[in-house]
Amino acid sequence: MGGRAGHGQRAEAFALWMRLTALVAAVLFVVSACMIIWGTPLLPTSAPLPAAGYPFLVLTFVGWIWTLLRPAR
Repeated sequence: MGGRAGHGQRAEAFALWMRLTALVAAVLFVVSACMIIWGTPLLPTSAPLPAAGYPFLVLTFVGWIWTLLRPAR
């Protein structure tokens, strides 16, 4: 049972803005993947997808790194 409490604590460690940026990035990349599966020619620089997902992905990574490297309170 002790592992479950640790899991809940870790999930709460990530701020809401990080979760939202991760969700936005995931949705944009899923839409891009679906477009590719349906045969739409898509380049990495195609506007607005998938290029729109990369800034959100980077923000999410920065938030994760900041959270994991900051001193415990």
